[in-house]
Amino acid sequence: MARVGLAFSGGGIRSASLCSGVLRRLLQKKADVDYLSCVSGGGYTGAAYLDWKYRHGKKDDPEWHEQFFEHMRSRSGIFCNWQKPCQGILDSIILFIMTFCVALIIPILLWSSYACPLAFVINFLFGSILRGGQKPCLKIVRQNPNISLKRCEMERLTSPVVNQQFALFAIPVVIALVSSFVKGLISKGKGLFTFLITSCAVFFGLVFIPWFIQEFLNFIPNWMKILIILPTFYLWFSFPLMRKNATLVLVIYIYSFVIYWRVFNGKVFDFDYDDELFNKLMAISTLLLWSAPIIGTVQQRIGHVYNRWRIQRALYSPASVGWCGCGGITWRDLFLRCPTCRPNSLKGINLSTALTLEDLDDVKPIYISGITINKWRRTTSPKEPDYELLIMSPNGIERLDRPLNEREFDGKLMPMDMYLSDAMATSAAAVDHHMGARESDDASFRDLKVMLGVAMGTAIVADERHEGKRNCCIQTLPLIIEVVRILPLMVFLIIYWETGQDMYLAIGILSFLGLLVLLTLTALIPTGSKTPGRLERIARWFTINVAYVSFVRKTISMTNQGPNPPPVLRLSDGGHIENLGILPLLKLRLKKIVAVNGGRTICDEDYSSTLLASLDMARKKLGCSFTGWMDEILLRIFETTLWRKPPGSQPSSYRFRVQYYDQNPSGDGKTEVGEGEILFIAPRHPGKTVQKKTYETWGEALHDIDVDLEAGRWGSGPELTAEEADRLTFCCCDCCHGYKCRGLSEWMCGAFPQHSTANQFFTQTMFTAYHREGYRACLEANAAEFLAEVPRPESAATAFQQFERRTAFFPATSLIPVKFEE
Repeated sequence: MARVGLAFSGGGIRSASLCSGVLRRLLQKKADVDYLSCVSGGGYTGAAYLDWKYRHGKKDDPEWHEQFFEHMRSRSGIFCNWQKPCQGILDSIILFIMTFCVALIIPILLWSSYACPLAFVINFLFGSILRGGQKPCLKIVRQNPNISLKRCEMERLTSPVVNQQFALFAIPVVIALVSSFVKGLISKGKGLFTFLITSCAVFFGLVFIPWFIQEFLNFIPNWMKILIILPTFYLWFSFPLMRKNATLVLVIYIYSFVIYWRVFNGKVFDFDYDDELFNKLMAISTLLLWSAPIIGTVQQRIGHVYNRWRIQRALYSPASVGWCGCGGITWRDLFLRCPTCRPNSLKGINLSTALTLEDLDDVKPIYISGITINKWRRTTSPKEPDYELLIMSPNGIERLDRPLNEREFDGKLMPMDMYLSDAMATSAAAVDHHMGARESDDASFRDLKVMLGVAMGTAIVADERHEGKRNCCIQTLPLIIEVVRILPLMVFLIIYWETGQDMYLAIGILSFLGLLVLLTLTALIPTGSKTPGRLERIARWFTINVAYVSFVRKTISMTNQGPNPPPVLRLSDGGHIENLGILPLLKLRLKKIVAVNGGRTICDEDYSSTLLASLDMARKKLGCSFTGWMDEILLRIFETTLWRKPPGSQPSSYRFRVQYYDQNPSGDGKTEVGEGEILFIAPRHPGKTVQKKTYETWGEALHDIDVDLEAGRWGSGPELTAEEADRLTFCCCDCCHGYKCRGLSEWMCGAFPQHSTANQFFTQTMFTAYHREGYRACLEANAAEFLAEVPRPESAATAFQQFERRTAFFPATSLIPVKFEE
């Protein structure tokens, strides 16, 4: 049976607005669409539409269609609704407080909690070597006024301990150099040597920098210290190899001043050392270290939960969002293990009101959410990217490159485990620690994003069902591990307060650090084998159940290598691989595909480069072939047909063909098994698009449809004027629109139809403008007629459902022949 699909691209609320106009036109023409593939912002519209359709008897009807589009327009200020000033102020306060706490307060609390314990243990083990004596000179001078500070320091400069200092600084450097050399010679165990090199570098910084501060920076004013220290940061951020560890260096700098404060009892920016104050800080650090896993997990996930809550609260049907827009969202979503064990109700929130992907199993079109799965290679080849497109739909969850005979998530992660809003928000996680194909763009700041909790992606357990079947003793083991992890430090801290002997506290801190090292080594164990051994199974269990191990694997970018899914799936925006959303549709070998590009571009030519990138991936991963690809003919067609024509005559669409192939069973060559056609649609500025003699009103545009639109809400017609487009400056409030400061607005927020994706604070006027442009482009491209060209049998719906249940997704390149049934 011939099938057709619709693809909505990423691009935040800008793409959602544009795609809503396309969707409205197709619904008015009663276009029969089988699949709806969405990425990022396109999923705002696609998921919300299917949610509304499910709530209205799973049938389309013009009456609720009008309510749906008006609902989207009136709530287009998803994150800050300034159409209602009080609501806008409240939304802004919530957003500011969350960002301030997540990216500033929590990182300071979490990372500063290690400073005092490290300062104490460095002082206990190496303090006498760094100082050149048992006590700091400042403490000796206070206790014996007859000894001058200068005399004490001069005596220590000439003492034999200088050789011990040299050895203390040189040994970690030598170990790091040897480990680096050995790492380049071997193929396995690189993670262990990387850990060893990093540990030696950290140790060197923690002992050398405090000594350097005492010997060279102690006698100069604070403003001169700043002038000396700041260039070092510039040095680290200037060189690519050093820039990758710039955040780690920043932490070491901060720790070094605390260590200097403890070891030498000196001043840190006029802040005198005091034993009683240090002991109080140790107690606070212990409490923070005890609560760090919980706080850190919440910090890493709250961005995703907030994004999901705001979008579904704004766009989904009232029956799905539940109380305060929290349908399907509970405190469990702030922690790693939360999918299948959710109760039907929790504290008055009826979770069953929120739709799962399985609920949409018999709703047409079939919803497909494109998501990037990171840090997973199916093979051990280093040439294979460590990211791939993960397809989530009511028919199943799978990687784009899954072989026909492998179903890695069957019985583990199923459509019933994923809420519709969760799949949509994950596909829209534009900012994350792992960025897929865009990882190299900001790799230098990835560790900084991890530390600051700057993430909208999510992490879910790959096989929650198996974890939930473990006996109660295993279920309580994570709690026991967390208690054992912090217990030595707490017990010996209490003993230290009672006895005043440093030995006891040193034992507690070293025991705590030793347990952290063991957990870190557990995080370095490779995973992904088809038949994992006992050691790997232990590593997988610790990754799922111990927050510290999961955090370490994320921080060091540990990659799962093999066909077995990673214990924890690191998911981010589908646009981090392919922003158009057409790869899942090409994998299904559809007869007709309409691709709507609402993605962010700097210039018009970027539309063609985005499409060409998607087509190139389809050629390499799915074995597709496209008309005019050889010798870059397709690129020239784009340039001459779409973008290089003079303003006033540039179309908004382009059609081209695709051929589908199967790999021959013998492995030599491919056999064509079908073909399809793609209609590509992109927005245009009113001054560039094909001009008509007169502007059509809604009544004239809808002459063939028994529907009308309110001109006051949706403009006078589908076509924008240049004046209407150019006045869409800034964001948030309609009063911000105008012609003043147009240049500044374009520099900050972009201009129609290429407003910045970072601008998620759309006004109703901006939403209306992009909605109208989407409608106009769809009308000009005859998209509804394009889809209707495919002959559809009367029993198409029944045959379609039976076909889906039998086949689900199948790859276009397979060693096993695929037979198509009519």
